[in-house]
Amino acid sequence: MADTDTIASLAAAVDDFLRSAYDADTRRRVLSSADDRSSLVPALAELGTFAVALEEQHGGLGLPLSALAPIFIQYGRHLLAGPMLENSLLPGAVYDHVSEEGRKLLSDAVGNGSVLACLDPAVTDHWSGRLGSVTSVDGRLHGTFEAVRFGLEAMAILVVAERDGCPELYLIEPTMPGVRIEAVGSADPAVNFGRFTLDGVEGISVGDAATAPEVLARVRRWSRVLIACELSGIATRCVELAVEYAQQREQFGRVIGSFQAIKHMLADMHTDAVSLHNFCEAVAGELDQLPDIEADLSAAALKAHAARVAVTVCEGAIQVHGGIGFTAEADVHWYYKRALALRAWYGDSAELEEQVGALVLDQSTARTVERV
Repeated sequence: MADTDTIASLAAAVDDFLRSAYDADTRRRVLSSADDRSSLVPALAELGTFAVALEEQHGGLGLPLSALAPIFIQYGRHLLAGPMLENSLLPGAVYDHVSEEGRKLLSDAVGNGSVLACLDPAVTDHWSGRLGSVTSVDGRLHGTFEAVRFGLEAMAILVVAERDGCPELYLIEPTMPGVRIEAVGSADPAVNFGRFTLDGVEGISVGDAATAPEVLARVRRWSRVLIACELSGIATRCVELAVEYAQQREQFGRVIGSFQAIKHMLADMHTDAVSLHNFCEAVAGELDQLPDIEADLSAAALKAHAARVAVTVCEGAIQVHGGIGFTAEADVHWYYKRALALRAWYGDSAELEEQVGALVLDQSTARTVERV
């Protein structure tokens, strides 16, 4: 069981660091410039945030992945740009399943802040035909994928490939023969994207036929949970911004926060944000102790709920701000754009509701078979 005081101290340290190094002016500059979106990665590596879920014998803190949840809530609150998901999650999830060569790449990301990326077609089901895929033929990778987060800056990329209907995992470097990377546009103010074309690339295997599906399932579950935590931080901060504005803005000689309609709106936003925060804590705390189907179900349900709540709360905050809420000078504008982008990553509400339904049916079928 992780030390809750240690985890709380880590989250508080991240909060303190971002308050001093990532103030409102810095945040707006970074979100407006694609060149600066990974600027704080080395500093966060020095702070130790990428070592949280890495085992102590490998130079990490040895905490469970659940320790990342409150840190990602802080990332959402501060609207931090950069490959936090990839650099935080991938080392802890795949380190034990890769060769020494691959471990060196991961250790460099943990210790020095070199950027990691992940090429995973499962970031969406509804749009998978447009994004592309990668296949493995005798250990060599072929295919094109349209949207790899931070692929342009990455020093190592985890590639999810398919071979005869089964997943395989590889680490590749952008300098390997057969790798071509092109910049693509991004509607996400905190993320840069790259288009990857792989032509016979010989990657570093992660796991084997028996372990790769399990490793991949865990990466996908925790990606959904940590994105949900980031969305929770966004929702919480938007409530705070809306309350602050409602206490200052005057209409008809009164602050708008005194109007009954605004009070009701803020109360609903607060209730939604708190419920999401509690849901995140509950799922993160138990995810790795659940059977696979229940873990997949919890992660999908959380991400579906987070996608809906964060966008709804952001829209409420913009409504409280009025016309200024749609301008780039208002922070709620940036939070809304980020929530819209994260809503779709690893499944939006509609897509995940289909998955939740399928998982519930699978669970029901399994129980029926057990009784028979």
